[in-house]
Amino acid sequence: MRAAARGALSLVVAASLAGGAARAAAPAGTPEAIIHRTVDDAFAILKDGALAGKEHRAERLAALRVVADRTFDWAEMARASLGAPWRTLDAARRGRFVEVFKDVLAARYMDDINRFEGTETVTVDGSARDGDDTIVKTTLVTASRERVPMDYRTRLAGERLTVVDISIEGVSLVNHYRKTFASALVNMTVDQLIERLSKQLPAPSRK
Repeated sequence: MRAAARGALSLVVAASLAGGAARAAAPAGTPEAIIHRTVDDAFAILKDGALAGKEHRAERLAALRVVADRTFDWAEMARASLGAPWRTLDAARRGRFVEVFKDVLAARYMDDINRFEGTETVTVDGSARDGDDTIVKTTLVTASRERVPMDYRTRLAGERLTVVDISIEGVSLVNHYRKTFASALVNMTVDQLIERLSKQLPAPSRK
């Protein structure tokens, strides 16, 4: 994955999205409107002078995590990323895996967040149905004017519409982690995988 896409993924996972959304009319509550709102809310945080600078990094990232937690269905992403072994876990172990999974994603990609220059934009290019899901197509336009396609898989669960996967330049985040976890589980149990992931977290985030 090239640098621009890796940077996009950093902000997507840890902070939802980077840049202001180029807005076209979208009815409230539609998948496109959800992505627009997420982009705008994340952009507002990144542009907030009161949250700027190294001394406010923790506050800034905490605010971005609120946006991400509202938008992403971490439990579904964790389940899909783990694959078949998910069915062997009881409720407590599933909960632990979900918490460690989302914290690992955040910790892994947040370090790139300050690379963004504030001139990035995201265009929402339309959407298409895929079974029960809706794929919202967007493009990140970087400060160097590089265009990075980013597709959001949204799903309605009850009355809540959330993002359950994101693809950067055609690479699915869920599929990437499913392959990574499957390879690791050849030589370890799920509990050992959870422990290994937990050890990758900064000390204050360890479960």
